[in-house]
Amino acid sequence: MQIEQERELSPDETVFLDRALPDALAYYRFLKLEPDQKLLDAINRSTYKKVFILEPLPLAPDYARTEDETAQKELHKLLTEVYETLPAPVVHVPVLPAKERVDFILNNLLQSSE
Repeated sequence: MQIEQERELSPDETVFLDRALPDALAYYRFLKLEPDQKLLDAINRSTYKKVFILEPLPLAPDYARTEDETAQKELHKLLTEVYETLPAPVVHVPVLPAKERVDFILNNLLQSSE
């Protein structure tokens, strides 16, 4: 499903994804599963102009994020490792209040387009 959704995105538009295909590879590694070849092929065909990795906020489990603090740190490490193997630049976004994080990202995008 994610593969098809990303394939339909226009390369001419700026789009933010909460989760992208490389996230799945990090989760495969976290769960110690062999990645699916279809996923690997899709990641290899994907192009991202820039990746923003947000430093984790204090743990607040919910219906979707049920990991403990140790698992959260491991997942963050794996996500970072996966994205840093891609040709897109990776920008680490520090822990800041929500509006400041948004401003940090938007300012980074503006600087890139100048």
